[in-house]
Amino acid sequence: MSSPPSLHIADIDFPAFYASAFASADDSARFFSEVEALSLSDRQRVKPVLHQGARMLWLADRMDDVARGRPALQILFFLIAAEAVAKLVFNFNGEGESRRYVQRFFKEICGDTHRERLGRAFRLSDFLSYETAVDFLYDVRCDVVHTGVYFMTSLLHAPGSTPVVTRWTRKGRTVHPIANITATEIRQIVLEGALLGARILLTKGAGKK
Repeated sequence: MSSPPSLHIADIDFPAFYASAFASADDSARFFSEVEALSLSDRQRVKPVLHQGARMLWLADRMDDVARGRPALQILFFLIAAEAVAKLVFNFNGEGESRRYVQRFFKEICGDTHRERLGRAFRLSDFLSYETAVDFLYDVRCDVVHTGVYFMTSLLHAPGSTPVVTRWTRKGRTVHPIANITATEIRQIVLEGALLGARILLTKGAGKK
């Protein structure tokens, strides 16, 4: 997994970090210049979406350095990013509802191509729907947070490599989906989703629910 250009979370170069979600680095720089040119109130709504998404993905990148081959740790931060972006976009000010907002991130913020990719990410006898794939990823996140289990999850090592068997315990039943997606691909979906979340606020007007 490629690492962001900064070695400290406080110094992330956000245009460079999001460049892979744009046609070019110049397009990313122009977008961030447009964000900086917004009114203060609009800027204060849009920038946290971009910043929180990048910070959590930046931390996920570090997991590959310290715990290579343990993608559950990366998934944890991917879904923290997804949850944070969704709660900011939908102006959620309460507590809890993590699973619901992770689901909303992929259903209402991400694009059709993202959902199509997730719908081909895991299979039992057939490919899991993207909704079921998201539930699987969220349960992996819960395994790490609630029980400290971070070593049961496997993902594809590289695009086109041999799919791998992983483990999913759902409502007391353990099944073994075959994973056909890389951590890098999931990361890119979340990165592009964070950008789409910022665009949603820009399109409908920051500050509107």
